[in-house]
Amino acid sequence: MASRKKPKKQPKKPNSELVRKLAAMIKQKVDEQLGPDATFEQRRDLEAELMRDVLWQREDDDLRESVSEADVVEVGGRRYARLSQRSSATYHGRWGPHTIEEALYRELGVHNGPTIKPLELCVGMIARRLTPDFARIAGELSADLNSRELENILRVVGMRPPSRSLLEKRVKLMSADIVEDVDMLEAASRAVEAIPPGVASISCGLDRFSVRMAEQLDADLAEAARPKRRLAEYVRKPPPPKEHHWRKAWVGSVTIPDAEGQELHTWRYAADAGEDVRKLAERVAADVAWILRSHPQLPVHVVQDAAPELRALPEALARVLPSDAKVRTLIDFEHLTSNYLDAVVDACEPEGDPFNMKSWYRGELLRDDGAIERIWRGLLERAKRLPGRDTTARTAVAAALSYIRHRKPLMRYASSYAANLPIGSGATESTCWTMQRRVKRPAQSWEVPGLRGTLALRALVISKRWRAVWATYAAVHRHEVTLAH
Repeated sequence: MASRKKPKKQPKKPNSELVRKLAAMIKQKVDEQLGPDATFEQRRDLEAELMRDVLWQREDDDLRESVSEADVVEVGGRRYARLSQRSSATYHGRWGPHTIEEALYRELGVHNGPTIKPLELCVGMIARRLTPDFARIAGELSADLNSRELENILRVVGMRPPSRSLLEKRVKLMSADIVEDVDMLEAASRAVEAIPPGVASISCGLDRFSVRMAEQLDADLAEAARPKRRLAEYVRKPPPPKEHHWRKAWVGSVTIPDAEGQELHTWRYAADAGEDVRKLAERVAADVAWILRSHPQLPVHVVQDAAPELRALPEALARVLPSDAKVRTLIDFEHLTSNYLDAVVDACEPEGDPFNMKSWYRGELLRDDGAIERIWRGLLERAKRLPGRDTTARTAVAAALSYIRHRKPLMRYASSYAANLPIGSGATESTCWTMQRRVKRPAQSWEVPGLRGTLALRALVISKRWRAVWATYAAVHRHEVTLAH
């Protein structure tokens, strides 16, 4: 019989003695309440409940220790005097609510000026009512979940969240703050981020996708839509009538592949339809410039479709990148082949593409940079031979010719393909898809502030920037409160 190996002795962890004492105390309490016949699951559930109570108490004690009773405090070089008026507020942490009373303070020498609560500044409350640790968790989860799902998942994992409506309101306020400072927050993230080793190139691009927006009706239409007759008793005033429209939101991406063309990391960006696309392009360009500062020889490929508004990205790169940066702009390979050349094959070739012309077009483009010129001339010759007018074939060929005519220099793919450099906008397309997963659910519609904040949160989370961004964002809300001398 083989001898059983003696298990290796685990290194002693810090606080291990304290952990053992707490575990023994909890075990004793569980045994007293449940008895010897309790199931494994019952014991774990009660232990979790006891630990939640302990952690809530520590949270509550910590908050109360931050309450100020001083006559005068100093915050950011300004002195504030305590008022006789006290204020009670409920703050929400991950383990439950805390109702705490504290005196209000007003800046010395300011009559009827705004008041402060030292507790909120010292702790760094987010949206005035959420503890920073709880706000960080709620914000990260809100990148994937709506408010109902967020409330439910927090409860399932053992936290004690506030109501759905309060969560929704406070997360919306927080995300609005983040949107306002997103440039600064992304810059702070770059200061602590590490670029993965092995990066061989940079690919970036912009695109758009549709979002269903709830918008207020025109004033005349809104008045006509209001009920004309009122009941005798009081009836709550209905909200302004709205209608729904699909608007194009913006997305962007920066991807760094390795020498084999495999993605190492992708940073993603998004903004609502009302955002100036140049601002989004500047954020994308800032990350490209950051990568180039440590890898100045990397080629930069701007790969996107040919929509005129997307020119904002090459223009932004021209402004911020060094003059010797190796920047190349390409029309997305699949956009050309799938949307235009495949349409020519479907309209002009026998059914089923027996001559495999779709593959032929792709093969030629990937084999020779000059292929687009031959394809262009072939389409011109085909157009001359097509019979009839306004036929499907003529329409498809005319669309392909129009699309290619002034863009041939942006359709030379072979040399990039041979070097494993990007020729497709897959990362940008996937950014569209992952944003739509959050904001295009069945029957879902948005108003601008909510959409703007949700897109910002989701972009930061899926770019793996949330924790780095949060450190800066939370620090802005946290202030040192000292006794004034």
